[in-house]
Parts: sequence; structure tokens; C-alpha cells
Amino acid sequence: MINKYPVITIDGASGVGKSTLSYAISRKLNWNFLESGYMYRIIAYYIVKYNLSLKEKKITSLLPDIIFNFKNTHRCIKVFFQNKDISNEIHSEKISIIASKIAVFPYIRHWLLYKQRKFRKFPGLVTNGRDMGTKVFPDAVVKIFLKKNLLERAKRRKLDLKSRGFCISKKTIINNIKDRDNRDKNRILCPLFPAKDAIIIDSTSMSFQKTLEKSMDIVYKKLLNKPKIL
Repeated sequence: MINKYPVITIDGASGVGKSTLSYAISRKLNWNFLESGYMYRIIAYYIVKYNLSLKEKKITSLLPDIIFNFKNTHRCIKVFFQNKDISNEIHSEKISIIASKIAVFPYIRHWLLYKQRKFRKFPGLVTNGRDMGTKVFPDAVVKIFLKKNLLERAKRRKLDLKSRGFCISKKTIINNIKDRDNRDKNRILCPLFPAKDAIIIDSTSMSFQKTLEKSMDIVYKKLLNKPKIL
């Protein structure tokens, strides 16, 4: 892949905090941002909205009709589907589960790969997902693989769902996370694992600020060769 614009990838399992971290880094650097998982969630939203079956051939035939766009705000990314803000809806557990299931379909991953790479623009890109550093941007200049233990991930997910108006039991969330981990790690195409040159950060016992500081240390030392600026 030949592209002069640098990329920073934050990969990891569901609920480790990679979205919040990568967005904070993009704001620090004033770089472009891509939440790759939102693309799968948008397709899942389309499936739910039109009550479609989870058959790859049926879904892929409708992909050209799925029109969406993102809008950066000071605090987050807004997601629009057919000019409707669906930023909250795509975070439901139902959408999360369907997004995980369709992520194993080869054609869907290939279709989204092209769209994901189009976000690589001046002055650079910060992105997160499960295969950003291994498949989508293998030449990324900084690759971080974020980890957090299961209970902390479930706690974080429950708080996020509650803030969005979704009431799900902790037990259900834990089971859903386990199921998604199993699908992500064992799928044949682009399974979840750290890139060989990724730096692994276990943020289980770290505050978000400490995680951000450690990540920015890595970024400035490896990419910009200057002290961190927070």
C-alpha cells in the first residue's frame, strides 16, 4: 500500500475503550478519524430496519442502496443513514450482535475495505477496529492493541448502554461479549489478534487519562520524535 499520509491504528476486542481512546488521539493531533465498527453497525441497522435475513447473498445485493455519512463533533462522531441521525440506535445490543455476525462475510469485509481506506487523507488518520493494523492499514506507523479484562469491559458497556437509554443486565452483557470475542478471534477471515509490530496496552487498572498519556507517549516517540504534548 503506497500512501504518504500516516495512520495510527487502535485495535482490540469489544468494550476495551478503543473508540474513546482513538478519538481523543485524533483530537490531540487534529487528524482524521475513522470508527470502522460503525460501518458494520450501519449495515446491521439496515438489516433490522427492513427485517432482512442474515444471508450473505441477500445482504450483499443491497449494499449499494446503503447510503450513510459521518459528521465530526467536538465530543463524538454522528452517524447519519438516509439523512437520519442514528448515532444512538446503532449502539443497541441487537445491532452489536448482528454487526458481529455479518463481519464474518467475505464480500461485506471486502466492500467496506475500500471505503475504510478512503478515510486516509491529509494530514493523517487515527482509526480503530479489530483488523485495522493487520489488514486494512498494515503499513500504519503506530499500531496499538488495547486490552481490558472481561468484568471491566462489561461494566463499561453497561454504563454506555444505560447512558443511551438501553437497560441490559450485566450477565447478558458478559455473555454477549464472550460470544463476540469467540466470533472475532475464530473467524477465518481477518480474525482478531495483535499485529506483529503492535504495542500492547492493558488498560484494566489504568484510568482513561493514564491510558491516553501512555498512548500519546508512544505516538510522539514513534511518529513525531518529540515529547508528548497533552
